[in-house]
Amino acid sequence: MRIAGVDVGLRNSVSAVIEGKKAAVFGDYRELLGMSIYAVGIDAPLSFPEKGSFRECERELLKMGIRLFPSGADFFRKVGERGIEIAREFRRRGIEVYEVYPYATRMILDIAPGANKRSKNGLDAIKNRLHDFLTFDTDIADHNQADALISALTVKLYLEGRGRFVEGIDGAILIPEIKK
Repeated sequence: MRIAGVDVGLRNSVSAVIEGKKAAVFGDYRELLGMSIYAVGIDAPLSFPEKGSFRECERELLKMGIRLFPSGADFFRKVGERGIEIAREFRRRGIEVYEVYPYATRMILDIAPGANKRSKNGLDAIKNRLHDFLTFDTDIADHNQADALISALTVKLYLEGRGRFVEGIDGAILIPEIKK
């Protein structure tokens, strides 16, 4: 079963695919549209708050100590709109779509949560820790590819029974869950 992840950008949305434990990164998400994909995790808000800057699910993540940008902020709205558009494309093809937040996954699974993903050392720390979960032959070149991989990993874990939704009336974010 192939699971995909998409890191949404305004110009380019990077993608990754996991099959079993093997992972691969791709360029633009459109490369995935012809593939047989079971589910996709999208790193972007897939809804907006009914009022205010934060959705209820985002407030719940904040209570867990997980920082994030408010989906209702003007500067972030275009990313959310693009994410919703991409989600529609996958759903039209019968693919399950989940909103994910890679930083939450990093925090929960201890994937170098304090590392700056935009620095070489931080990205290296994230890549090294990702090897505990996945195998990948190609190098992860930047933080966008890392986020796409982590998005797919989040969905994979959920489908294996190791995830849950942080929900509110205005949205839901899928996060991994550590079973005790």
